[in-house]
Amino acid sequence: MGEQVNKTKKRGSINAFVIVFLVIVGCYILSLFISPGAFEREQLNGRTVVIANSYHVTDKIYLGPQAIFQAVPNGLVSSAGMMFLVMLVAGCIEVYKRTGALNKGVARILSKSERVGHEKILVLIMIIFGALGGFLGWNEQIVPFIPIVLSLCLALGYDLMTGIACSAMIDMISFSFSPTSVYTVGISDEIAELPMFSGFLFRFVLLCVADFIIILYVLRYARGVRSGKIQSLTADLDSDKFRVDYSQEMREPLTGGQSLSLLFFVVVFITAIAGVAKFGWSMNDLSACFLFTAIAAGFINRMAPNDIVNAICAGAKDGLVPALVIGLARGIQWILTASGIIDPIIYSISRPLKSLPGPVAAIAVMFVIAIFNGLITSGSAKAMALMPILIPLADLIGMTRQTMILAFQFGDGLTNSLWFTSGTLLIFLTIAGIPLKKWWKFVTPLITMLFVVCMIALIVATKIRYGPF
Repeated sequence: MGEQVNKTKKRGSINAFVIVFLVIVGCYILSLFISPGAFEREQLNGRTVVIANSYHVTDKIYLGPQAIFQAVPNGLVSSAGMMFLVMLVAGCIEVYKRTGALNKGVARILSKSERVGHEKILVLIMIIFGALGGFLGWNEQIVPFIPIVLSLCLALGYDLMTGIACSAMIDMISFSFSPTSVYTVGISDEIAELPMFSGFLFRFVLLCVADFIIILYVLRYARGVRSGKIQSLTADLDSDKFRVDYSQEMREPLTGGQSLSLLFFVVVFITAIAGVAKFGWSMNDLSACFLFTAIAAGFINRMAPNDIVNAICAGAKDGLVPALVIGLARGIQWILTASGIIDPIIYSISRPLKSLPGPVAAIAVMFVIAIFNGLITSGSAKAMALMPILIPLADLIGMTRQTMILAFQFGDGLTNSLWFTSGTLLIFLTIAGIPLKKWWKFVTPLITMLFVVCMIALIVATKIRYGPF
């Protein structure tokens, strides 16, 4: 009987690699039947953008079956910077674990939980991750911090779903309302010839509203799970690897080296945020930053050079699976591009939008982009491909360009928490071992509420001529 239950759990568990590979196969099959066509493109401020109304029929590109397997290494190559960042941050975290600084830092938070309050700690965590997603557009970059949050939430008496919700979920959803994300708003503003990050106040208000709803939603679930009034959705999942006994660390004070290394990490982390926001740091810059942090923390705590290297390698090994999911998911975009079917798909979804009135068109754009997000989950890639089409469309139907960008932003971001093709979502769920069915059961009511908020926001934006233009 026990073996049968275990087999059932295995069949029902998520395997991100199988899911993404099946999507790659599906995209290949799709490429065999879609009629060929392409837009002309031009260089704009160093970016390749589509020329509106330039769609034309082209010769059919037939890829051989080997393209299914070529998509994997090509996806890995194109996402190498992000993959190395995830692995090196994981290596940095492992160094901090071996110095004892990380566990003692978490223990200090737990020791204050009774006085401060468990829920206030959850709110603080959500504010931090909401800000990372909402202002910097960070998603994959937070991967190495997820196990720490899961461990902390379990120690506070909550469950795995609470840990993922108050870190990964609020980060991903906040990205949908970001007033300053360079990956969507920044690129879109540049293509639309709008002032960079214009319309900040309206988006900032929406971000605060969305995060407030998310915080209330998570607290209601977390409070119910901790009190036993709500059955945990992850009660039957194995959480032992995230359960850490902090009793010893709570009795021991931080050493001078541990305190200094934790302070150093905070300073470097803030520096990294400033580097991305103000100086345009790349993924490689961030990787170098966290590699430096790991080495410095090791020397501060008098670790031998060999021990530092071994710790970085061990942490990078733990980060390899999430990193590979990122690369494999990028393979979807590669096969769509190589087969030449992205432009026909873009053309087919843009045509019916031209006949719709302002508010309806804005809402329709949001839902069309939300569906299209299942194929290309990269916000920057969609912005570069679709904005040159959507901006002229906005001009034709009398919608402000800012409103069109807002509709695109909502459609691009909200369904990142739903689409099984989202490599980022699959990474987070794989780390926690949460099946997609359980995740959908938890997150779907919240996403539905937020879609209603987005529709209201788009109607308001249309009525007030959200601008500057």
